[in-house]
Amino acid sequence: MAAAGTVPGVVEGVRWHELEAGPVRSLWFSPAERAATATVVVFPGLGLPRYLTPLARTLAGGGVQVVVFDALAFRGRRRRVRPTIPGLSTAGQQWLIELVAVSAASGSLVGTPLTAGGPVVVLGHSTGAQVALEVVLGVQHTGRVGALVMAGPTFTPAQRHLRHLVPAGLTAWRKDPPTELVVLKNLARVRTDVVRLVVSGLRHRPEQRVEHLRVPLTTTAGEADSFAPPEWLGELAARAGAGGRAHVLVGSHNNVFPHPDEVAALVRSAAV
Repeated sequence: MAAAGTVPGVVEGVRWHELEAGPVRSLWFSPAERAATATVVVFPGLGLPRYLTPLARTLAGGGVQVVVFDALAFRGRRRRVRPTIPGLSTAGQQWLIELVAVSAASGSLVGTPLTAGGPVVVLGHSTGAQVALEVVLGVQHTGRVGALVMAGPTFTPAQRHLRHLVPAGLTAWRKDPPTELVVLKNLARVRTDVVRLVVSGLRHRPEQRVEHLRVPLTTTAGEADSFAPPEWLGELAARAGAGGRAHVLVGSHNNVFPHPDEVAALVRSAAV
């Protein structure tokens, strides 16, 4: 169901998907009075989509249609998406293929006109960047993905040991404003899912997986992001199978929340 958002010129909506992997919710943001120039699908870190709302609204306000993947919203007793990198990426592949199929069949994406033709840009942040990478690897053969953006990608090889992960975590948000802490109350929603997802993320090897990409890769993070330092961004971009670029922006690990304009500009450039 579509509704006017809290930002003028942006329409927001929600749709549920019954997938083989379990129920998944889509949060979408579209320009209200003009045709979308591009489509971006987003995978949030730790399965928590709320902190990405400012970025989604900024992109939509600039003419981009945004659809956010929310796989951990369902808390019922029946089967739900597993909170691991493989579980979320499997569901994400099914979800993205369904979105593309709906678009091809009816000319719409999650209930709103899709006037931006061509491939979509896939964006993932933090552990969501790991999920996004696996989603793209699973669906890139369809030709419907044009680019991948990994923002604040976790975890560097050194951080896969607890003695290095903890210090990185203590400094990763040092340039993010206190107002960002409002999104942390969402952690109560996912509870133990966070632990399972982080443990799964520590086993993942994005530096090896990017070699199989057949679409361009953009890596980015805030200048003070100790989870994704510049050398890590550069390594992932250099290893990308179809070429890559690395960009350091303002802020820390969650710069997508307090600095949506800067991140949105980079994402839009990946869509060109």
